[in-house]
Amino acid sequence: MPCLPRPRDRLEFTRCIRSIRDSRGLGCESCRCRTEGASMNVDLGQIGRIDTRPPLFAPHGAPFWDDPWIGQSMLAAHLDPERDSASRRHATIDREVAWIVERLSLKPGDAILDVGCGPGLYCERLAQRGLHVVGVDLSPVAIDYAQRHTTAVTYRRADYCSPGALDGLGSFAAAILIYLDVGVLSDEPRARMLANVRRVIKPGGAFIFDVTTPRRTWPADGARTWSASDGGFWRPGPHLELTRHFDYPEADAHLRQTIILDQRGTASVYRIWDRAYTPATLAPILAAAGLALESVRGDLVGTAFDESSSTTVGIVAQVT
Repeated sequence: MPCLPRPRDRLEFTRCIRSIRDSRGLGCESCRCRTEGASMNVDLGQIGRIDTRPPLFAPHGAPFWDDPWIGQSMLAAHLDPERDSASRRHATIDREVAWIVERLSLKPGDAILDVGCGPGLYCERLAQRGLHVVGVDLSPVAIDYAQRHTTAVTYRRADYCSPGALDGLGSFAAAILIYLDVGVLSDEPRARMLANVRRVIKPGGAFIFDVTTPRRTWPADGARTWSASDGGFWRPGPHLELTRHFDYPEADAHLRQTIILDQRGTASVYRIWDRAYTPATLAPILAAAGLALESVRGDLVGTAFDESSSTTVGIVAQVT
């Protein structure tokens, strides 16, 4: 059902804008918001047409990784040491790196690949332990920062789900893909990613990653939030942010769909997916890629896995 077809929805939306106007200086006249001399045209019919349940794993409706402003916002989130946001808290990353090195008995000179490395938070810590580290990420902003920040790590900008994306980087004792990135992938990109990783790991090597489980709690199916901003994560200037959540129980997947309306009235749709897994559902997926599910932990610092309480799991898969 569209987000704003009903009079009550329109009224609530207008009240939302007015409440923000009262506290932040925005104005509203017949759903035309303005701030500091700029106007924002809001077409409720347009919102209703695009705020619907999309097909499973529908992509973003606008550039995400290549958007310079979003890239800088993501980088700032990665570099915030106290928040679990684009990356985990940096103290947690320290503990995860220590556990990975110990769990895999990695020694100075061993090679490790960080798939989806972002600005290199794990790469730097692994390199400080004497490992030969290669990082791959799609974000040009993150890779640029990582390359400027250290020369001890080799970085490549690439989509790790593209065929051959990791070719030519060498062979590795281990690879990691951390902070639930597997959950955003539909079946075919996931299979390509696993095939890419499998090809570059040495026989007997390991692939460590983490996923959410079906016990994770998301906002209710259809839940909505609306807000207005003078500038924030999504845009540098005034915009409206309309978020709606959708469940896909047939795939253990959840979608956070956000529509951004800028002051020109342009609507952009962003879709953040998360698919949950259990060890039982992961095992055949890994086996098809030539990987064996070797062990399961409650996280990536070595906590014992408890099926009755865990909302995330850390997976160690071994090349077969």
